[in-house]
Amino acid sequence: MLHFIVNIKSGRGKALKSVRKITDYCALHAIEYSLHITRYHGHGAEIAKELSLIPDTIIVAIGGDGTFHEVINGIENFDNVTVGFIPCGRGNDFARTAKFKKKPVEALKDILKGEITYYDYIQVGNKRCLNVAGTGMDVDVLLRVDGSTKKLTYLKSLITCLAKFKPYKITVTVNGETNSYDCIMVGVCNGRAIGGNMKICPFAEIDDGQLELVIVTVPNGRIAPCIPKFLTGKHIGQYWTIHTPCESVLIESENPVQLDGEIYKDLTLDCKIVKKGIKTFKIN
Repeated sequence: MLHFIVNIKSGRGKALKSVRKITDYCALHAIEYSLHITRYHGHGAEIAKELSLIPDTIIVAIGGDGTFHEVINGIENFDNVTVGFIPCGRGNDFARTAKFKKKPVEALKDILKGEITYYDYIQVGNKRCLNVAGTGMDVDVLLRVDGSTKKLTYLKSLITCLAKFKPYKITVTVNGETNSYDCIMVGVCNGRAIGGNMKICPFAEIDDGQLELVIVTVPNGRIAPCIPKFLTGKHIGQYWTIHTPCESVLIESENPVQLDGEIYKDLTLDCKIVKKGIKTFKIN
């Protein structure tokens, strides 16, 4: 039995079209399933919590990074659950790193083959994060476009944030050292990209047992030289970018944070890698 948790609003209608293809395929091939449609923010976590109590259950999240985030945060006992992912969102940043199939039926076929693998995830306080946890300009951009489905709005918000930029002050404790920085943003990466394939850490892996800490600082008080390189993933190796592999990191800041693109206003980025924490399906 496959238990689908679907956000039909994901991807500006893409998820609704995808779930129709998926259920048609299941009906044609006599595949038993249950369908659970999320109705409000956080509903996916509630559904996942209930389903995760079923012994040896398979939960398949259909949607974008936000839907995946809700589902993994709802699961009570990962030992009891195998999680499948079918990407239908706008950004699909985690899906891109994981190399999930873009076509929903093809992604479903990987799940149906039943070959098991494991992904790491980031434990952030009492929350879980699949892709990237961080704070800085990316969070301000997300706050400005909250509830919008228009890519243009995101770009306009980015331009506004650049025009009004003030450095974000953070204190970072990692690998036994504590330092303070003025930064554009900081990311704790399990995956590679944010904001629809802006490559914050192009070589991050979701199954290598480590995190990649990336701090984009403000060289000489100017951010203009940094942004083009950051947007194309060429900031790594620049003198104004700090990259530190680690297994845990504490980032103290007065700013809101984001986990998988979801905003948290009262959460400290106390991040730890959970190695092979998610049982999932191998991509063929």
